Amino acid sequence: MNIGSPAHRSQTSGLGVLGEDKVAGNANGNKRLREFKAQLVKASRMYAMCEKAGVADPMDVTGMAVAAFEDMTLREALVFVRTNEQNIRDLAWAFANSGSAAEFERRLGEIKTLPGPEGPRR
Repeated sequence: MNIGSPAHRSQTSGLGVLGEDKVAGNANGNKRLREFKAQLVKASRMYAMCEKAGVADPMDVTGMAVAAFEDMTLREALVFVRTNEQNIRDLAWAFANSGSAAEFERRLGEIKTLPGPEGPRR
């Protein structure tokens, strides 16, 4: 997962690269981070289900689902999904290739070295 990516930082409203609030002990920042992670995981699960079902444009369907279930406007949800597209694809890969929670955790560790069209990411 590209937690340190510019897209992630823009979505977490001032949270640092490791997801920690810049001001130590800020409960509101921690709450925003937890909400962001939960939204990202839900979007990834939806994307994985759409891919498995052969949906024509799974990222758009994922955006509509986020809008419906996360109290966001459609525009906000589509921006969230498109801004975090690589993170969503990475997590969806981990979901699709895991049979248990432990295996999912192992797959998360493999994400940095997934082969893509241009070779493995680092």
